[in-house]
Amino acid sequence: MSISETPHNKSQGLQKAAGRPKIVVPEGSPSRNSDSGSFTIEGDTSLNDDLLSISGSVTPRARRSSRLSLDSITPRRSFDSRTLSVANSRSFGFENETHSGSMDFSPLGNNSIYEIVMNTRRKNWLNYPTVADIPQVSLSKNDLDDHWKTHVIEYVKNIKSDYQIFQSTNNIRNMNQMEQLKELREGENMHEESFEANLRQGDAELINSIPDFYFSDKFQLDNPRTFHKVLDAIDLFLTKLDMKRQAERDEAFSELRDRLNDFLDIVETLLVTEISKSSHKFFHALSEVDNIQKRALDTMSELKELAQNIKTIDAENIRKKISHLEMIFKRKNVEKLEQGLLQAKLVLNKTDECKSMYEENKLDNCLELIKSIDYLIKGDDSINEDVQSWTRCWPYKLSNLRTIPALSATREFLTNMKIEIGGKFSLQLSILLIDDLRSFCKSIKPKETLHRIQTGSNDKKQTIFTDNFSSKITELIVRLNRCEELTSAFDLYREKSITELKSIIKIYLPTENAHADNNHDEKHLNNGSTSGSKLSRLIKEQTPAEFQSMLVNIFTHALEALRRLYGHQKLLLDISLNELASVKSPNENQHNMITQLDIRTGINEIIRIIQLRTGKIIAVRRELNLSLRYDYFLKFYAICVIFIQECEVLSGEFLTKYLSNVLASQIKHYANAQSSKNYRNIKKKIDAEEWIPYIVDSSIQSDVNDIVSSIDIDPLSWTTILDMVGGSHDCENGRSEDKEKDEGNETYQGHRKSVVVGDKTFVASSSLLATIEVIKELMVLSINLPSIYLSNFEKLCYDALQYYNSSAMASVTQPGNSLLKTGRNLSIMGESLDCLAEFVIIVQRFYQRLSNSNRDFEPFDASHYTTLLGQFQASSNKIYMANAPPPPV
Repeated sequence: MSISETPHNKSQGLQKAAGRPKIVVPEGSPSRNSDSGSFTIEGDTSLNDDLLSISGSVTPRARRSSRLSLDSITPRRSFDSRTLSVANSRSFGFENETHSGSMDFSPLGNNSIYEIVMNTRRKNWLNYPTVADIPQVSLSKNDLDDHWKTHVIEYVKNIKSDYQIFQSTNNIRNMNQMEQLKELREGENMHEESFEANLRQGDAELINSIPDFYFSDKFQLDNPRTFHKVLDAIDLFLTKLDMKRQAERDEAFSELRDRLNDFLDIVETLLVTEISKSSHKFFHALSEVDNIQKRALDTMSELKELAQNIKTIDAENIRKKISHLEMIFKRKNVEKLEQGLLQAKLVLNKTDECKSMYEENKLDNCLELIKSIDYLIKGDDSINEDVQSWTRCWPYKLSNLRTIPALSATREFLTNMKIEIGGKFSLQLSILLIDDLRSFCKSIKPKETLHRIQTGSNDKKQTIFTDNFSSKITELIVRLNRCEELTSAFDLYREKSITELKSIIKIYLPTENAHADNNHDEKHLNNGSTSGSKLSRLIKEQTPAEFQSMLVNIFTHALEALRRLYGHQKLLLDISLNELASVKSPNENQHNMITQLDIRTGINEIIRIIQLRTGKIIAVRRELNLSLRYDYFLKFYAICVIFIQECEVLSGEFLTKYLSNVLASQIKHYANAQSSKNYRNIKKKIDAEEWIPYIVDSSIQSDVNDIVSSIDIDPLSWTTILDMVGGSHDCENGRSEDKEKDEGNETYQGHRKSVVVGDKTFVASSSLLATIEVIKELMVLSINLPSIYLSNFEKLCYDALQYYNSSAMASVTQPGNSLLKTGRNLSIMGESLDCLAEFVIIVQRFYQRLSNSNRDFEPFDASHYTTLLGQFQASSNKIYMANAPPPPV
């Protein structure tokens, strides 16, 4: 900050500018007439400006005239004549107090009350500016590009460091004057110490006379507190800007200006003194700079010459060393080549040794040697101990010989040998497993298998292996893993097991004896028939018992083999995974072949093949099976269902529908064939019927009792038919014993010729017993076969009863609907019809009970049975009327 002269009057007092404070020095002022050292300042003050003002004038008065006045930083009125007088070169300075003495302005003299009130002197001061006041200026068009902000930001970043340097050196508040003065005085001689001490003490006193807040880093004049500190109890009467306080205000301004000028004079004097002390050092340093530059140039030339000499010497030495290194490398390359030839020769020698081991059937040693040779070809001696012992004295690292064409035949030979060894191990594994499979199946009889399946017991024999067998399997798997043929071994066993299970079917297929073979061979050679037609003929020639026995043997044998195969699967998978996990450096393919070690896919394929082939065998006897007795058909159905369900339990999924579809087709055709067969049997019995009482066997009465009890519960003798172990045989044996007992007691009890149905007794006839047997068979089939066929069997029962009634009446009725007088006892026929009428009610209630437990079955409506009962009642009435005695006269 710099201070100018005292303001002139109220009009030249405080101004308030829009931006920075601006000092206008009027013409004719003392500052304008001073020497060249005086100057005009706009904007903020700086240290260099103060130094320049000091160097321009030595006297305090001259320096004081160059300072800015306090008037430049105080608020001023908007319409100030000082800013308007510059254009016309009129002087309105602070000290210009002269006026024209013309009486035109005031008859009372200068600055009279009249002049002030009437404003005669400056009447037209507020006129619009003219061209003389504001000359015409051609404004240039400010063309700015679109990225001008980016350019400004980049420019600010570029000058940021320079601006910081300028700010730090241009602001006196950021300087520590005492530290700078202390550093300047440290270079003086010792004889000036006392003088400097005295001078420093005087300077310190001068500096101490200036308040400390002027040197503060946070000095801000716009802060009210700082401004009051600067005023230091000086009242400028800023709140009362009238003419009465003008004199006091001027005195206050002068006092404040003088104080601040004194502070600046102290600082400037000290700075000039300190700078002048070090001026001779500056010129001395300038003189030494030239000498330093000259020496630096000489040193640079010498360094260049030295660098060139060193470069020449180094190039010569480097050439010699390079030549030496090339010779060393050449020698090492020759040594490596010789070692590579020795390595290839060693590979060939070890290959011959491996071949001799293979011929001697030393497969384990041969496999180990192949593995070592493989490492030797790869040049890897970090793992294999044999390779380490072979090449222990070799100086260089082994070479990788896999890309050498000369050893391709050797590598291929070793690979083929490893495959052959793996094939032998695979064959040994398959033979061992197949032998175990055969011995396991032979140790279990078909009845044991059927008993296990029907009782639902699980003995887990298929997963029990001897320690000797497990150790052999483990050894073979370890060997197969070493020769990387584990998956191929499992594939081979999968194929062998499929072949073995196929042979099970062939074992139990029918064959001809020698004599029959000769006759049939000649016949078939002449006819040109195939072996397939021959096998079909042999299957058709089997009795129902033989065919049933063949299916039981095939299914039970196959099921036990499948169980053992699943045991093999678990055993092989456990041992294989343990072996793979125990290998320290697994091969790259071991992780990918884990899924290939499961033989479940092969077992599932076996199940499909067996079901397909047995289904074809069953289809050959499709027509013959239609004429089977109901108990044989149910046995046939039971064994097929047992096999299908057990296959599903073992595999966990339903693999094929072929056998199920064949069985369903057999049941459907068998049910359809029952209608015509029953009609023939009933018709035959009625045609041969003499209508005489017939002996009722105990087994027949037992069947009648079972039929009656079937209204509420399934009879035990009916449900045990599906028992393949021997329940039906026990039932048949019991019946034969009862029959023998009845025959033995016949002489004592007589012949029983009546059928008891509930609490009613009916005289039996041959056709009645045959019809009861038909009804019983249909009801047994209804209980044991799937519920989808219940509607068919209900219709068959209904039709059989209806057909019996119509056929019996037709056999004794004339064309005129009158009964024939054949001499036969028609009352026996009436008894038979009344008995079957009871069976109509039983059949109705029987199928009604089955419908309650099977939602997919809907029985006949009650009206059907009511109609049938009406038919039986009409027939009975007709026969009764024909046999009734004539009425009394």
